[in-house]
Amino acid sequence: MDVSQLIDYKELRKGNGDVFFEARRAPDNSFLYVSWIGIQSQETIVMGGNHILSMLQEKPCLGILSSNKELIGPWDSAISWLVYKWAPQAKELGLRYYAHVLSPGIYGQRSFQSLYPLFREYFNLRSFNDEQAAEEWLLIWTS
Repeated sequence: MDVSQLIDYKELRKGNGDVFFEARRAPDNSFLYVSWIGIQSQETIVMGGNHILSMLQEKPCLGILSSNKELIGPWDSAISWLVYKWAPQAKELGLRYYAHVLSPGIYGQRSFQSLYPLFREYFNLRSFNDEQAAEEWLLIWTS
């Protein structure tokens, strides 16, 4: 994805300065692109998730591409928050399509397997191995 064609870029950092989350809005506002980087905790996921909600509140859109290609390890600790707090709010703000790019590691993939059946109640949800396929799928539904 060409960053020069995107607007509304934001990155969040841990206390040590490491970037753990990036969010961008597609120029036509068809979807948000978010990237989770490194090891995530419930705190970092809540911070990133709340930023996504604020972006949706500012300018609603139908889709999100959640890339986990740079994620390390599991994120099970945040599943309850994502399902019972974040997802209902995101749906209320207009989010309908959720493209999830799987992490290369088995622990991140297992976390998604736990989330998948619960998120399907809120969104048209699909997982992908690469961002290009995820973006193409989103564009079919959101353009």
